[in-house]
Amino acid sequence: MSIPRLILFGLWALFIFVVQTSVFGAANLFGYHVDLLPAAVAAAALLSSPAEGAVLGVIVGVLYDIGTVGIDGLMPIFFFAFGYGAGALSRLTLRRNYLSMLMLTAGEMLTIGLLRYLFSLMQTGARFLPVLRQIVGGTLLACVFCFIVYLPMRQISRKFDR
Repeated sequence: MSIPRLILFGLWALFIFVVQTSVFGAANLFGYHVDLLPAAVAAAALLSSPAEGAVLGVIVGVLYDIGTVGIDGLMPIFFFAFGYGAGALSRLTLRRNYLSMLMLTAGEMLTIGLLRYLFSLMQTGARFLPVLRQIVGGTLLACVFCFIVYLPMRQISRKFDR
């Protein structure tokens, strides 16, 4: 595990969080909210190691809880597990490229959306199909824009791979 790389990944995730919550906080694109933090966990897990993916996952989960967009206490656990699992999967079967990061991000976003529905929205009486439409739309939007997260993280990772 590279501590300097992890610090830079964490700072990049913090920057994404600040921009996402302040600049784009209330803005929607095509009726969907742009959420790029999960892409940071997927990129860290893919580009570095399962341990770094897990640590960045905890950081991102705490940011979700701070921003009150997650399910209190569940997001750090989810992102920890996802970061570690995605990092382990990337060592076994995935290539360290953008397409793999897209697949990981899409799976992560769909899972987060379903967890939000099961643990929060379902209890408030939200209907499943409109929520599913928002989940899928948000996932597609995140996949369109996740290059914004991936490219800088790839550059950071390459500096420490040498």
